[in-house]
Amino acid sequence: MFRTTEQVAELRFSVGQVLTWEEYAALPEDPRTEYVDGHLVVSPGPTKQHQKASQRLVAAFEAVLPVTHDTVFAWAWKPGRDEFVPDVIVFDRAAAEAGSEERFTGTPALVVEILSSNRSDDLLKKMAKYAAAGLPRYWILDPLVETLTTYASLDGLFVPTAVHGRDETPQLDLGIATVRLNVAELLG
Repeated sequence: MFRTTEQVAELRFSVGQVLTWEEYAALPEDPRTEYVDGHLVVSPGPTKQHQKASQRLVAAFEAVLPVTHDTVFAWAWKPGRDEFVPDVIVFDRAAAEAGSEERFTGTPALVVEILSSNRSDDLLKKMAKYAAAGLPRYWILDPLVETLTTYASLDGLFVPTAVHGRDETPQLDLGIATVRLNVAELLG
C-alpha cells in the first residue's frame, strides 16, 4: 500500500508496542515487521548470505513444484490473528489467488526460516505458532552450525524428522514434491 511522506510521519510506533490489527495494517510496507500476539515485532535487515540462501531455496523449489503450487520469499502469512513474514513459503496457487496480494491467508505446504539474530523466535515462538496454525512442514536453515533441520507436524506439534549437515545432499519431502538440497550450496 503506497503512503505519502505525511502519512508515514503520522504513524508512530515502537518495538513491542501493542497495536490493533487495523493499526498494524496501516503501517508502511516493511518485510522486517510482523504482528504477533497483538504486538509489533521488528527484525534487523537480513544479511546477504541470508538473502542468497532464500533465493537459492526458491529457485530449487520452483524447479520441482507442480503447477498447482508456487514459492516466494518474504511474503506475509496471516494465520488467524498473527502475521508472519517467513523467509520462504511454499503454497497452493489457488489459495493464494483467492486471497490478497498483500498476504497469504491459507495454510502453506512448507515454511522455511533461516536463523539470524533472534534465533529463539524461529526456534520457539514461531514454531509453536506455526504448528498451532496447522502448518504441515517447517524447516530451519541454520547458517551458524551449517545445518538444515526438517520438522513435520504431529498432533499439533512439530517433531524433527532429520538434521542435515553441510556436506549432505538429501532428497527432501515438500509434501507435494521432493527436492535435493545441499546445505553448503544453500549457504554459499
